[in-house]
Amino acid sequence: MAHTPSTTAPAHPLAGVSPDVLTVTNLIRTGRAVTRQAIAEATGMGRNTVSVLINDAVDAGLLTPNGSAPSTGGRAPATWRFRAEAGLALAIGVHTTTLRLAVADLSGATLVSEVVDWPIARGPEATLAEAAARLRVLLARAEKDWPAHGQVRVAGISLTGPVDRHSGRPIAPPIMPGWDGFDVVGTVQALLGVPVVVDNDVNVMLTGFLAAAAERQDMSEDLLYVQVGTGIGAGLLASGRIHHGADGAAGDIGHVRVTTSDQVICRCGRTGCLEAVAGGWAVLRDARRAANDGVSPFLRGRLEQAGELSIEDVITGVAAGDTECLTLTVRSATAVGDALAMLVSLLNPARVVLAGPMPQACPIFLEVAQRIVKERALGLATRNLRISVTSEGLEDERRGAAVLAVSALFDGARR
Repeated sequence: MAHTPSTTAPAHPLAGVSPDVLTVTNLIRTGRAVTRQAIAEATGMGRNTVSVLINDAVDAGLLTPNGSAPSTGGRAPATWRFRAEAGLALAIGVHTTTLRLAVADLSGATLVSEVVDWPIARGPEATLAEAAARLRVLLARAEKDWPAHGQVRVAGISLTGPVDRHSGRPIAPPIMPGWDGFDVVGTVQALLGVPVVVDNDVNVMLTGFLAAAAERQDMSEDLLYVQVGTGIGAGLLASGRIHHGADGAAGDIGHVRVTTSDQVICRCGRTGCLEAVAGGWAVLRDARRAANDGVSPFLRGRLEQAGELSIEDVITGVAAGDTECLTLTVRSATAVGDALAMLVSLLNPARVVLAGPMPQACPIFLEVAQRIVKERALGLATRNLRISVTSEGLEDERRGAAVLAVSALFDGARR
């Protein structure tokens, strides 16, 4: 039975601000409109009304003047900036063996952070209680170092498994024993006393990546963000919006069947899943076999030295020229490239971004995946396609959890 905390939701941190003020503030926060004229055009409001709402947002501590935009003739229009320092957002990333925690400002910029060794198999109650306790310590540091920042407004949580988009509950996550149907939102709201938003890790990482890309003015309207870690998942951006699907399962490509692995049993219990060939746990499974069978003296030495193997051992082996480590990496990249070729033909993104230890540390992973996509996807879909690797997957997740939560804060307050 799913755990249901006996607690009511905390008061909304922006409940005292009018919906129209929040609409104007959100346009400025997201960069869609920063002048009176642009806001008036975006909302259909009169300029005098917009001026009143901007003043109200300034009085509420949400906006501040930010100079002037370039003049197009006549007086240069005044601009405003969203005050990211007007509050704090908490970020929690729950992974197979780690907790990734951060306190951020309202733009998603990390102020303090910590990565904690913590096995997800300890269950949701212990895991979320540990996260809350450690966040309180981080929060004390943030409040000491950044005393001008406001109160904690919201928390965002990233889970390494499928999440029901309506309830925020994990649904049958293959690598999260005891988490199925658990009330993550209610539990963390009771622990931290702020509104909570939950999504799967790749959607959260995509959110963080997009926030950083917007700052760099390097946006794409159609994009795939693919995380190749212990498991494999994709975040889908279509026409500028993250596509969740009807229930939140969009992008769960780790459990699509690949033809090369009919006999390989996945952790989900099915056979032939992409993750069972190309995921980090599958690579380590095959690496241990290679070490024990003596196929890779390099991996055998690492196993004897540490008693276990990690993905970093395989990555180091690739750099050292170990044939078996190279074979494992190429096999993973080939399977991922094959899945990507199907997605590229289906969705025709402008860009594919790969994240995860092997893509980030092994250039050959990207080279193989690019080649497979080029060979197997439709020519029209690859003609202008960019495939690249992000080096900021961890920061994408931290930023994304905060941005996701802050966005939901504004959306919820306007309802």
